[in-house]
Formats: sequence, structure tokens, C-alpha cells
Amino acid sequence: MTTPPTIRRATTADVAALSAFAASVFHLGCPETAPGDLADYIAAELPPERFLALIEDPNIVVLLAEAAQPEDPELQIVAYMVVVRHSPQPLISLDAPAEFRKLYLDPAYHGSGLAAALVQSALALVEDEGPLSIWLSVFSENSRAIVFYKKWGFRIVGPREFLVGTDRQKDFLMQRDPL
Repeated sequence: MTTPPTIRRATTADVAALSAFAASVFHLGCPETAPGDLADYIAAELPPERFLALIEDPNIVVLLAEAAQPEDPELQIVAYMVVVRHSPQPLISLDAPAEFRKLYLDPAYHGSGLAAALVQSALALVEDEGPLSIWLSVFSENSRAIVFYKKWGFRIVGPREFLVGTDRQKDFLMQRDPL
């Protein structure tokens, strides 16, 4: 039987596994991107050293979800999310907004409620500091993710360019106002 995923804060011991998982799922967010551009982005932005820097930054929390599979009883990363506590963005009007920087799941967990559990965990982290505006960037063609974020109270506030290698992509900035 597959165990339900558990969510916890990543530690420095997780950097290699996080890097490998991130590299394995990043392409899902930009399916039309050329393989060379994907490889360049992954090499530059998703190596273990990047995850180590994120985990060691006191302003950032990396959440991960782990689960064991019937064929492999060892816990494996099946999702991760990066939360930046104070991440100003020119199009976000409120002071010291938090940013939900990444949220990636193994496709086997799409529709399972795991993404919602990660967002709930992330909201609990930032809401401990009082009412904050939260923003994120999402690929403009990822309608599933946009609908998901809208259910959590995010709204589109403007466009943003995102580079994957040399591929210029259009993202939407989304903001969730304090409740």
C-alpha cells in the first residue's frame, strides 16, 4: 500500500534529492520549451548548491512532501514548494509580501489534494507573521495551476517575463491579499 505523503521542512541532507526531483519535474511547467533551454535552466537553477542556498537562507522555507511506494518502501520526494517570507515585487503594492516561488508535484499526485496541503502548510508559515500579501508567478499557459491558485484567493495582477534558457516565456503574477 502506498503511504500518504508527509510534509516537512527540507534540511541540508535533502539537497541532492531535491535537486534530482526538481530536475525531473521542471519540464512539466513548460512543455513547449526546447530541450536545450530546459537543460540550461536546470543546470543553472536547480543544482544541489541552489537548494543548499535556499535551505540555509533564514528568509526562505523549502517544504517537501515524501511518500513510500509499494515497490520501494524508502521515502521519496513527491513534491516541493519554496516559500520566501519577504520578497518585494514592483507590481505587488503591499509592503513585505511573501512569495510562493515554486510548487511542483510528481504527476502521480496531481488531483490528490497534495498541492492543497502544501499551500495550506505554506499559508500557516506566512500567516504566523500577521496578515501578508502573497504573490507568485505562474506560466500563462498553465490553466490548471491558474485555476488552482484562484481557488486559494489569488488573482492575476500583471504579466512577467520568465527565461528558461533563452526561451522567453510569459508568466502571470498573481496576488493574494491579506484576509
